[in-house]
Amino acid sequence: MGPPGHRRDGLVRSRPRLRSQGSPGARRAHAHRARRASCFRARRLGRLFPQARVRAPPHRGASPASVRGGTLSRTDGLFRLCAETPPLSEQLSFLLGEEPPDILRTLTDEQRRAVEHGEGPLLIVAGAGTGKTHVLTARIVHLITAKRAKPHEILAVTFTEKAAAAMQARVDLYTPMGLNDAVITTFHGLGDQIVREFALELGRSGELRVLSQAEQTILVREHLYGCAQCGIGLPLRRYRPAGDPLQYVRALLDLFGRARDEDVSAEDYVEHARALRAASGTATDPAAAADEAESQEELAAVYAAYTALKERHGVVDFGDQIALSLRLLRERPAAARRLQNRYRYVLVDEFQDTNDSQFKLLRLLVDPHRNITVVGDDDQSIFAWRGATLANFDAFGEAFPERTVVTLVENRRSRQGILDAAYRLIQNNPDRLEARLGIDKRLRGRPSGDDLEVDHLQFTSSALEAEELAERIARERLARRRRYGDFAILVRNNADATPFLNALAKRRIPTHFSGGGQLYERDEIRLLISFLSAVALPTDSRHVYHLAVSSLYGFPPGELARATESGGRRQKPLRDVFEEIARGEGSYGGAARAAAQTLVADLAYYERRAAELTTAELLYDFLDRSKLLARYLEPDSALAEEQGQNVAKFFRLVHSAARTLVTDHASFFVPHLELLREAGDDPGAADFEPAADLVNVLSIHKAKGLEFAVVFLAAATDERLPGQFRAESLPLPTALAKSPGPSRDRHVAEERRLAYVAMTRAKDAFFFTSAVDYGGTRAYRPSRFVGEALGRQPERISARLAAYDEIQRFQAPPEEADAPLPALSADDVLTVSYSDIEDYRRCPLLYRFKHVLQIPVLPTPPMIYGLALHEAVRDYLRRKREGETPTLEDLQATFKAAWLAEGFISPEHESERFTAGLEALRRFHEQERGMPAADLVEQRFSFMLGRDRVVGRWDRVDRTPEGPAVVDYKSSAVDEGSDKPQRAANQDLQLRLYALAHERMYGTRPARAALHFLETGERGSITPSDDDMSLVATVITATASRIRAREFGPAPAKGLRTCQQCPYHQICPSSLTARGVAGTQLIPA
Repeated sequence: MGPPGHRRDGLVRSRPRLRSQGSPGARRAHAHRARRASCFRARRLGRLFPQARVRAPPHRGASPASVRGGTLSRTDGLFRLCAETPPLSEQLSFLLGEEPPDILRTLTDEQRRAVEHGEGPLLIVAGAGTGKTHVLTARIVHLITAKRAKPHEILAVTFTEKAAAAMQARVDLYTPMGLNDAVITTFHGLGDQIVREFALELGRSGELRVLSQAEQTILVREHLYGCAQCGIGLPLRRYRPAGDPLQYVRALLDLFGRARDEDVSAEDYVEHARALRAASGTATDPAAAADEAESQEELAAVYAAYTALKERHGVVDFGDQIALSLRLLRERPAAARRLQNRYRYVLVDEFQDTNDSQFKLLRLLVDPHRNITVVGDDDQSIFAWRGATLANFDAFGEAFPERTVVTLVENRRSRQGILDAAYRLIQNNPDRLEARLGIDKRLRGRPSGDDLEVDHLQFTSSALEAEELAERIARERLARRRRYGDFAILVRNNADATPFLNALAKRRIPTHFSGGGQLYERDEIRLLISFLSAVALPTDSRHVYHLAVSSLYGFPPGELARATESGGRRQKPLRDVFEEIARGEGSYGGAARAAAQTLVADLAYYERRAAELTTAELLYDFLDRSKLLARYLEPDSALAEEQGQNVAKFFRLVHSAARTLVTDHASFFVPHLELLREAGDDPGAADFEPAADLVNVLSIHKAKGLEFAVVFLAAATDERLPGQFRAESLPLPTALAKSPGPSRDRHVAEERRLAYVAMTRAKDAFFFTSAVDYGGTRAYRPSRFVGEALGRQPERISARLAAYDEIQRFQAPPEEADAPLPALSADDVLTVSYSDIEDYRRCPLLYRFKHVLQIPVLPTPPMIYGLALHEAVRDYLRRKREGETPTLEDLQATFKAAWLAEGFISPEHESERFTAGLEALRRFHEQERGMPAADLVEQRFSFMLGRDRVVGRWDRVDRTPEGPAVVDYKSSAVDEGSDKPQRAANQDLQLRLYALAHERMYGTRPARAALHFLETGERGSITPSDDDMSLVATVITATASRIRAREFGPAPAKGLRTCQQCPYHQICPSSLTARGVAGTQLIPA
């Protein structure tokens, strides 16, 4: 038996549209009463939600013009249109839309076999373009609709947040009534969840900070010679040479990372070193064996010390998240049983990219039921450098000998000529699954046409290669009526993209470059770094120079050269020289003097402000005063939007670093940033997905999972693809390794897979391109993969090492071509949550700050208090639901672990709030004693409302005799014994949204929805009605339509009060307080 409203076929009945019955007169009377009721509800909507804009849905007899003109606000004719608006029950039926499409209808026979597989292990070998993600999505939907598993019993794991979000959205779209609370996450997200949930069992704090690679390097550097404060040092001798103590730091961290990927603990490594020492005396060459034993003893000791160091500092790295999860499942049977019972079906995407530890974690998770589905393709394994091992395919067969194997070979992306060439290429790799499993992996694609589908284009110089590709793209776009977005230029290394970007820019062809790292090298970020450095380090002339030459100050180039030469000759910082020019000293022109005066005055102002503001606040002040902020707040092009997202990401990095600094001021942040960059920190630019029409230039690794009509694999020379093999500086000992280490043959095989991935991105045409001359004195050869794919060796052309080509490589890059930024299409799915809706209603500009630009705010005492309380309550309810009997001490221990001692006015203030939290939990525990366990705890929901996807989480859902009851816990204070809880519930949009979510997901409207105030233990509740459901649906769709239209202008719902309570009011140039100071008014009084 499923939840009420479910049919036997697993689908959920849609609620019927209400229609009047009887005679024409009765129907007219009914319609008149309905319109009056609708107007009353609309007036109620206006009172409850004054910021709502109501879009009248189309109805019988409505003209297109009346529908298009049906957007109203409380003040522009709401009551007039009510005479034309159908009853809200019909509006809701329209907004909720029809049942989702049947995903199974589009499946091939082999895909259907995989999707409908029953119990037990399943290996899906899915070739490129065969719809593996679609199959995984369909399997999740099938498990739910066939009632073989409850949604929350399904765990799907993939490798990137982007892939997890995309799969989540697809499952939401295809799941009946939005019934999807399956857990879809990344491996590290899963590890993080397990470590935080079972932190007490692991002897760790619930608040673990995850170190980046650069932060790991800094941690090691700080303890190379020991640490007086913590008493822990790294026992280094031979791997800390006196001439360059940092020489092996990165190699050591790579070794320890590889050890964790291979499930080798510090204890395992120490035991291995002891065994080597014991065996060295009887070795054939005792001296060499003793030397090796000494080397491994040192590495093992350092590994153990580094592990202890992280534990002492309360930090982990990404490898630790999996390693600690493995330890928990092995050493804590009760915790293992909870997790195994929680996830009855486990699905894994991109199995070829898993490492040894990740597979062992999966094996333990599915140990009792063995319901595991993995999807992968050995021919697309391109991440060996981060620990991925193809040996997991063999390990899967050994662990699950009863597995079912399904092979997907029907490619709906590429023409057959492209697939045949790609198959010729990949057959040169040894030990493929095709031979090991006895399967046929030859892909069947779209029929070939008359046009050339695969070829090699060879040029004499890199300049000609780049110019010809730009010319071909421009010509093909016009001749075949393609979009710029149909073209992609792929490169093996990010540095190879520069000439192609320049050639496209010269032709004014808009582009989007997506490579690894490079955030700090973006022009907009370099300017911010130079600004902070010029303020924090006034004598650093490099950054002062960068500011002076920027468009903000426009210092005349000739005069700037004179000033720089003058400072160098007199050994004076450039800042001092500018101060002299500002005072009128020297024979500088008026423009130079004005620029110097502005720059000197600005730096003096910001130096004063730097002592008062945090780093992020100082940056924001700079952006606001320089007018750069306006460009990012209201972008008018794809380039401005991308720059804004990069700036927002830099703000998040600044915010994250603030927690590790002694004081969050620029003078502390700038040295910290320098240390990160020296340690190799190179975060990627913002993951910008342009809606505009742009040519894509990206690395092959970034292209994985994408497709384009025409693909060029540029700079395809043997020197770059496969390139040179570089052995590991400190390899993991063979006796400890579970999978083969790097070798020349394995390197070439992986690079061949890279070329295969590049080829299978193309739908209509694929071209290798190469040149003979890339600079230097020797000629370059086409990649060996060109001949393997084409079945013939490319023609040799003579080298023309022209001086012009050598010189032109150093020309300044032309200005980037730009493209207009379109509004979000009405056909695209927009994801919104209650937080999104509420923030937009408070002020659209607040929404943009928080959800579009994602500018972080420092945690406030109410945030810290609320998060700690919710974490404690969530953990208590979850344990109780899983059959445990958690105690008050358990509640308080979780609260303490989640508490952050940040942002409080004083220690007394923090102690007061901490004590209040403990008292609130004591009251909660008393109320919960003897009560039945909740039916759902912290349960995710997602449902479609037209083309809008509404997501969120219920704190708690109970099953009561009257029906389901939704509870939302609040940490905010209310007066004990007052009517405020009930008044709050009566006006709460969130409760109505949660009730609608339950009705959409389970087909049953909650009998009650309540706010539970933890400090007093009091509740306010409502019985959700048809009107409530209609109202909240209207608010959601009206708000979503304005978000789609990018309406982010300042409009605080409650005027000055909203601005004062906004976390961004101190930095918002449009706040009422800011406008009041400036003498302007934001909105009419």
